[in-house]
Formats: sequence, structure tokens, C-alpha cells
Amino acid sequence: MTSPVHPAAAPGSRQGWWRATGVLVLYLVIAAIYTRPLLQQSTTHIANDPYDPILNTSILWWNATTLPFSSAWWNPPYFYPGDGISAFTENLVGVSVIASPVYWITRNPLAAYNIAFFLTWPLSAFTVFLLTRYLTRRDDAAFLAGIAFGFTPYRTAEMGHIQMLSAYWLPLSLLGLHGYLSERKARWLVLLGAAWLLQALANGYFLFFGAVVIGLWLLYFGSARRAWPAWPAIAGALIVASLPLVPVLWKYYVIHERYALRRLMSETIYYSAPTHAWMEVSPSVWLWSRVLPWSKDNLFPGVTAILLVLGAVIWLFARREPEPEIEARTRRRLRIGGGVVALLSLSALIAMFIAGPWSVTLAGVVVRMTDPRRAIFLLGLGGVPFLWWTRRTREALQRRSPLVFYGAATVVMVVLCYGPVMRVGEAVILDPGPYGWLMHVPGFDQLRVPTRFWMAGTMCLAVAAGLAFARVAPLRRGPRSAAFAVVFAGLMLDGWIRPVNMAEPPQIWAKVERRDQARPIIELPLGPEWDAAATYRSLWHRRPVANGVSGYDPPHYAPLMDALEARDPAMLVAIGSLGSFDVVVNGAQDPRGVLAGYVMSVPGVQVVATDGVRTAYRVPAMPSPEMIVGAALPIKGVWANAKDATVMVDGDLDTEWNDGPQKPGQWVVIDTGEEREIGGVTESLGEFARDFSRRQAVDLSSDGEHWEEVWQGTTAAQAFLAAVRGPREAAVRIAFPSRRARFVRLRQIATHRNLWRVAELRVNAPAK
Repeated sequence: MTSPVHPAAAPGSRQGWWRATGVLVLYLVIAAIYTRPLLQQSTTHIANDPYDPILNTSILWWNATTLPFSSAWWNPPYFYPGDGISAFTENLVGVSVIASPVYWITRNPLAAYNIAFFLTWPLSAFTVFLLTRYLTRRDDAAFLAGIAFGFTPYRTAEMGHIQMLSAYWLPLSLLGLHGYLSERKARWLVLLGAAWLLQALANGYFLFFGAVVIGLWLLYFGSARRAWPAWPAIAGALIVASLPLVPVLWKYYVIHERYALRRLMSETIYYSAPTHAWMEVSPSVWLWSRVLPWSKDNLFPGVTAILLVLGAVIWLFARREPEPEIEARTRRRLRIGGGVVALLSLSALIAMFIAGPWSVTLAGVVVRMTDPRRAIFLLGLGGVPFLWWTRRTREALQRRSPLVFYGAATVVMVVLCYGPVMRVGEAVILDPGPYGWLMHVPGFDQLRVPTRFWMAGTMCLAVAAGLAFARVAPLRRGPRSAAFAVVFAGLMLDGWIRPVNMAEPPQIWAKVERRDQARPIIELPLGPEWDAAATYRSLWHRRPVANGVSGYDPPHYAPLMDALEARDPAMLVAIGSLGSFDVVVNGAQDPRGVLAGYVMSVPGVQVVATDGVRTAYRVPAMPSPEMIVGAALPIKGVWANAKDATVMVDGDLDTEWNDGPQKPGQWVVIDTGEEREIGGVTESLGEFARDFSRRQAVDLSSDGEHWEEVWQGTTAAQAFLAAVRGPREAAVRIAFPSRRARFVRLRQIATHRNLWRVAELRVNAPAK
């Protein structure tokens, strides 16, 4: 392939627009071949797999048929009987500006998703092309930068997440920043604000990760004295563009607080980058999957872009610098000394991140590396004078070289991918790490996948690669074209993938009554393997479904799933207490009729439709099985067979007692201080509704030695209704015939993989 015409025409000129249009068409053609057979099957199949892509198809379908952020929009018809469900995951509104018009034209949600999915490749490439062309005024370097980002191997690690692939607005935000800083024209501020808003609405991760990139840009480019006058206009544009996000973020916050939706630190650490992830790649990558392993992360960026940037760095330092003889000797010594210190420190750090803490003995002296902070200090101590007394780097920093920024930003993104605790294997290198510092910013603690910083990292690397090519490519046209062809081939080989998997979408079952939109549906089996399909079907018939899949589950969902899996009849009664509902049993997943028999065991159930595979049953409304207890009684003390039990009576729902996994022999004893009439207990689960006691007994005693069992049973139905009625507290109430007693004992009877958790515990008087 020969190099595009260079240097580029002025970006705003007619010739510049025509060239940009030609490049976009070329990216579209490359992407069509690259993602084969996506376009051919875009109306009948779903790209990658029928799980997260089907959820995202459902969200885009909902956005196309319901006004985003309206009161109705916050309540899509899944995860019945919950509400505010749109706040459980990405809203994808920034993707819907592409997907919704496709749906309005085709009336096909699969086409809307697949076309939006396909366009993530050429649009990501094209927006990086526009950014790099503005910085270099070179079409060839910009075209290669677009290829490096649009077709990076890392994108295959996010094939199931269209929101992560839709990172094409962020380069336009940076283009707006560069454009305004250079020209001070309002159109660049408009571009900055619009692109920033759309990127934030396309992907919640990039609301935060993109803000870090823009923050770094402002610190680097905005710190130059000549840039200071631009600060008020840039800050104003970002503030104005962010104002529409305020009510959206507030609604997310309110709903998350209502449901006590939290990300555990263990989740964030699990999804942080291990060192070996940089040399792991998705099996979809044609070349490198033959020689590199794969994992859950697959952060391998390819080699061509890295070699380009390293080549530019070597070129920068290798060229001789003419200096006055008087200054040359002193500066050379300081530069060489600083360089040696920096190189040794950097080598020690790299060795630590590859192999973990290490030590060696040299001439009887033990040299060890167990804490990176000293090496980081020495790296700065030696590296700063080395860079500052190297004239070209000093000049590059003084003029705010884009190559320095995008190269350094790539390194920062790598560091942030390591998450809140930087580790090599099991060895802790830095706690907290730089990502841990960011978690003090509101919202960052709700993001569980730090490795997704690498999407911003690959963008910075791609721009740096384009800038590097513009710096080191030969001057003469013939050799330059040859270099372009070699780099283009290398980038495409790095990222070339096997044919995109196209999965069968969920079937729409026409027998479901669409007119009866008030009556809820439960599809059985219920659970992660089937719920994406039920979610998708709910957007067709628009009836509430108890199934659901999202970034979070509502608190009531775990008890519901657990009880239905155990075929607990009490759960169907509990759901029926909310009103009549239908159950659709998939006979293909129930060949022995176990689920069908479970549903039919409830009195009053009728068959309302069947096609020989799926059968719909109507369950009548039923009286509520909720137990009623009296006022809370004083508690003098509480203890358990394990751990400190006093957290159960500290008045704080955010603290909890736990023991697990659940097994017989676990117990909690409450002392009310004196004999009283006791008629119930209340176990508040708080945010831990998934860890309700699967089966337990309640005993009473006057002396703490002789016990009488007053209640025994399963608690899933009670936990479900408790989480529905009050999701923040999820207060499970157990009532029994009143007795005079001083002590109450809760005993675990079930064996289950989950913990037994209690956030708050009360002893209740009999109900009046």
C-alpha cells in the first residue's frame, strides 16, 4: 500500500475535507473486511455472543423507543418488581446517536446494534486520524495512527462491550482542545463540549477515565504561559457540556443509594492488570494468538506502534548536540550521571514488575528491591536532570511537544491499569497505587475494571505512533512510501482477527400476549445463562419480566433466583402476593417437566398458551406470606460462634456480621436482659441480600441453657419480599407464637456456598 498524499491539506479546507472523506471511506472498507462476516449477517445474528451484546442491544432498543432520561425511560420492563433499572448499567445514549436512526429505518434491533458495533472500528480510526493530522499536518502519519487505534489487538478483549469500543468521541475532545489552544476559535470549544458530552453518555468508564486524560492534557499543555489565557474558555466549555450530566448522575446516585449498590474492593483488584497480561492476547487475534497465551485481560498492544515510538525516542537521544565547549563538559557529566542513575532505577523497577521483589549479592553487598518508592525517587532524581540537560528534550518540554505528552500518557495509562494495589503475582509492590488515589474521587469506587484504562492507553499510543512516524520517516518520497507500507502492514498484522463470531439471537415467542402489558412474566429457567434472552424479549412484548441482566442485580434478585432454582413453592406464593403473573417454561431446558410440575403445584395455576416447546402458565394473585412482628425490644448483648457479633446491633447498615459458607452449627445468641414476651426477630440484610440464611431455626430460652425451638423454615421468600419492600434495609421478619424468654438463638440449618450475613438484628415483641 502506498502512502496517502502528504503533507496534508489544511484541515478546514475543501481539499482537506475531501481527503478526510476518502480516508473515512478507506477505513470503512478495511473494517468491512476486518469484521467479516458481520455486515452480511447484521440483520439476523448478533456479533460475538448472545449475552452482554444482547443486553446492549436491549438498551439501544429501549433508547430508540423511549425518550432517554424521561421518567418512563428509567424503568425498562425487566428485573420486576424493581424500578430505576436503567441506572444499573450503561445508558449508551452516546452510542444511540448512531444506533437509533438505524433502528428507526430498519425496525430491526439486531441491525441497530450490529451497525453501531461495526462503526466502532472505522470511527475510532477516523477520529484519531483527525487528531493526529491536526498535530502533524500529515495524512500518512495520521492514517497510520488511525489504524493503530482502530485495529489494535486490545479491542478484541472488549468485543462483548460496545460501550468500550465506542471510544471515538474522546479523540475529538482532544482535537477540540488542541484546536482551541492553537487558534482560539469558538468552533473548537463546541467540538470539545459536544464530544466530551457524547463520550460520557456512551460509556460511563470514560466519564472518569476520559476526565483523567483531559486532566493530564490540561496539566501539560495548559501549564505553558502562552496557554493561560485559554483556560477560562476551556473550563467554561467543559462545565457547560457537563451540566446535562448533572441530573443524570444525580439520578444514578439516588437509585444506587436506594438499592445499596456497591462495588467490592475485591472485584476491583480481580479486574486489575497482572504483569503477564501485557503479553496475553485474545484467541481472536490471528497472528499473535499463535505464540502468546490468553487470559481474562489480554492487554497485548502489538509491537509495531511501540517500535515506532521507541524509534523516535532513540532518534531523539542519539543525535549529537552541539554545545559551547565550556558548558559541554559539565553538562555532559551531569547528564551521563543522571542517565545512569535513571537507567539503573528503571531497570530495577522493570525487573520488579516482571519478577516481583528481588535481591542479589554483588561483591558481598546485598542489593534488594522490595519497595518501588526508593527506585521511583532515584528515577526522578536522575531522570529529571538527564532530560533537562538534554537540549532536545528540554526544548520539547518547553514547547510542549505532543509526542512527549502522548508517549508519557501511554505510560500513565499502563500504571493505572494495575488498579488500586500494584502487584506482581501475589507480591504487593505499591499499596495504594495511583489508581487507588483516584478511588477517593466520587464515582471511581463504582468502576470495577481498571484494565479498561488501556483503551485510553491504546489511543495515546496510537497518536504517539503517528507523531513518531512523522518524526522519523525518511524525507524522500520513495523511501517514505516504503516505510509507510511496512508500518501499515505491521499494524494490520498486529491487529488482524479471525472472522467475527455471529451468534443466534434469542427467539421472539409470538404466543406471549403483548396486549396484557400489566401482567408480569417469569421465564424459567431463570439465571445468567437465560436472562439476557428474557431481557431482550421484554423489549418486544413490553411486559414486566422478573428475569434481568445488568451491571448490578437488584437486591431481591438473588433470593428470587436461589428459591426458583431450589423450586421453593413459597417463592411463587410471594410473587403472587404482588399480583397475578405468568410463568413461561422453556421445555427445551426442562425435558423431564420438573419446572412445569413445580409451577403446577401452586393451587389455581392454569395453562394459557403453548407451542409444544414453551408453555405459559397463569398464577393467580395470592395473600401475602409476609410475617408481622411487634416493636423492637431492648438488647443487652449479642454473641455468635464466630467473629464479633456486636456489629449486628450498632445501628449501622453498612457494617455486617458474617460467617460462612453456610453450614449447620453456626449460631447467634441475643440477650434481651430480662424475661419478656417475644414474638419475632428481624434480620436486616442491608446490601447483602444475596447472603440471606437459606434455612434456619429460632430457639428461645429463659436461662441460656435450656432451649425450645419455636420456628424453623426457609427464608428466601421473606428475603425476596423484604428486598422488594425496602431494598436498602431488606429487613427479613420472622414471627412465631409468643413466649416469655430472655435469650433468642438463631441457628443455621442449611448448607450453602454463600456466607450468612446480618447487617442489623432486632428482637421483636408479639404483633398487636
